Amino acid sequence: MKYNKLFIVILVCLVSLFIYFLLGNQKRIEKDYFLKAGITSFFYKDILSSKGRPLLEKEIIDSENGKKYAKDLLYPGYRLFFMNKNSTNNQKDYFLANVKITDKNYRIGSEKIGIGTSKSLVEKVYEDNKRILDINDGFIDGDTWIQYKFDENQNVSEIKIYYGP
Repeated sequence: MKYNKLFIVILVCLVSLFIYFLLGNQKRIEKDYFLKAGITSFFYKDILSSKGRPLLEKEIIDSENGKKYAKDLLYPGYRLFFMNKNSTNNQKDYFLANVKITDKNYRIGSEKIGIGTSKSLVEKVYEDNKRILDINDGFIDGDTWIQYKFDENQNVSEIKIYYGP
C-alpha cells in the first residue's frame, strides 16, 4: 500500500514535469514588450499622467448608437489604441488594447529586433514560437502577441503588441 502511494506520487510528478516542459518549451524572446515601450499601466488615465498629452487623440464613435467606444492616441513612435471597458453606458474608463510601434529606439530580445530589422532575422528569432492563426507575421511570445509589418525591402516597419485575441 505504501509503495502504491509512492508510485502514484512519483507518476503524478513525472507527468506534471512532462506537461510543464511540453507546454512551456517555447522560448521567450522578450520578458515585457509593454514595459520596453514605456507602458506601466493599461488604463487611459494612467498613460496620460505618465506619458503626457499625445500629439493626436481621436475618439472613435459607434455609428449605430453614437457612443464613444475607443480612443486612438499618437505619441512620437507609438500609437496606442484604447477600448472602453463598458461601451453600453459610455463610461470614460478605457483600457489599452494594443500598441503600434514605429520608434527606432524600441528594441527587443538579445538580437535587438526593432524597426529596420530584416524579416529573415525576425523569422529566425521566432522560429520556435507559435504563430498567430491567420496572421503571417504574427507570433505568440508567452502571453504577448506580436505582429510585424514589413516594408518593400522586407525590413520591419511597424511592431504591434497586445494580449491575445
